Amino acid sequence: MTDLYKASRIAEQAAYAAGAHLQASRSRLAAAVVMQKEPADVARAIRDAARTLMRDVVQRQFPDHGFGGVEADHEANDSPDGTAGAPSGDVAATRAPRADRPRWIVDPLDGCANYLRGYPQYAVSITLVLVGEPVLGVVYDPCRNEFFGAIRGRGAVLNGAAIHCALPRAPLDAFAATVFPKPADGRVAPYITELGRVLRGFGGVRRSGSMALELAHLAAGRIDAFWAHAVRPWSAAAGIMLLRESGALIEARDGLPPLESGALIACTTGMREPLLGMLATP
Repeated sequence: MTDLYKASRIAEQAAYAAGAHLQASRSRLAAAVVMQKEPADVARAIRDAARTLMRDVVQRQFPDHGFGGVEADHEANDSPDGTAGAPSGDVAATRAPRADRPRWIVDPLDGCANYLRGYPQYAVSITLVLVGEPVLGVVYDPCRNEFFGAIRGRGAVLNGAAIHCALPRAPLDAFAATVFPKPADGRVAPYITELGRVLRGFGGVRRSGSMALELAHLAAGRIDAFWAHAVRPWSAAAGIMLLRESGALIEARDGLPPLESGALIACTTGMREPLLGMLATP
């Protein structure tokens, strides 16, 4: 039996180690130009090192736990015996861990494009999954030193203080948020149609470039609704936990469990029907 309070502390330690590394490594991106290296390659190396820090923190305390979920096609999900599993860019492998042991899903840098440009909107995300369901999650914003955390059945917190999703309000008084698919994604055209409807139906629409942070902000009452396509579990897992524990609603538009879904909506109580109405195909 995993001690979830202990696991939550370890998750925060792992997230902080990764976030501190990201902040300390920012100068390497400027140096990359001088050294004629691709900044994106340097950012990937920084992210990979952050992931290693997270793995080391977790597996010192939980050596029998699985660990994976980083968004990098060339990497392999680690198993406790040091053997490599399926590439972590393989979403199916991340979404179908062995059910007989706990598994950590991590994203050491959600919002890599923002990080590259110095735009202060990126996060570290870490989630513990038991029998296919997230049981605790942490999202760390190293730019603002904000820790969002949740344990199943025990509520959600921001820097130790309890948080809840926003109270119901009319859509025209509410904020919605999203993340865009990549330009070459075939879902861009229908997504743009959805975006137009939401822009007309909500008081404001936000897009930060970090799914983990958008979901955390919804859990903290800063926005009221969220939708996205091309969802990756390592970007959404901790947010799913935060939303459930903050009183928000989250569901998959494709009928799958949220952790397995590629299309999610999340919102405050009473916002589901208006949001789905705006997203529905005419």
